Amino acid sequence: MKKIVLVSLAFLFVLVGCGQKKETGPATKTEKDTLQSALPVIENAEKNTVVTKTLVLPKSDDGSQQTQTITYKDKTFLSLAIQQKRPVSDELKTYIDQHGVEETQKALLEAEEKDKSIIEARKLAGFKLETKLLSATELQTTTSFDFQVLDVKKASQLEHLKNIGLENLLKNEPSKYISDRLANGATEQ
Repeated sequence: MKKIVLVSLAFLFVLVGCGQKKETGPATKTEKDTLQSALPVIENAEKNTVVTKTLVLPKSDDGSQQTQTITYKDKTFLSLAIQQKRPVSDELKTYIDQHGVEETQKALLEAEEKDKSIIEARKLAGFKLETKLLSATELQTTTSFDFQVLDVKKASQLEHLKNIGLENLLKNEPSKYISDRLANGATEQ
């Protein structure tokens, strides 16, 4: 009886050892093909991804601080928002002391509404300018450019925008523009 059990076990062992092999070649090839076909999709996804970076530039000697929010896709700028916070001038401080923050804010808006260069610039689609008196000591100006809508050539010819250098900005790749700012002391938020 022991011999029959031992022979049966040996026979089963031989059968298991001689069983059919599973083919792993095509499965591995399929996995490889899947990975290779996914690479262009990943590269395309990176090119089609919209990226937004916010950079805080170092404070200037006069206490001004600039924050830039850059939105881009691949090598194309989509928008740029520049927020400039700065101390109020002595002239404005005097006005604030006499009239208060709220009245000064109203007066600033009225002055902008009378400034022909600002009026002309605000008519451009894709351009936005907002001035806000944050406190009795700090003024904030936010300038926004939507490059998907903005006529950059026309904007570059306007009195209020001609010294900004929009055409030169758009000649750069966004990633290069950002790396240049970081190299010059900006920090990413």
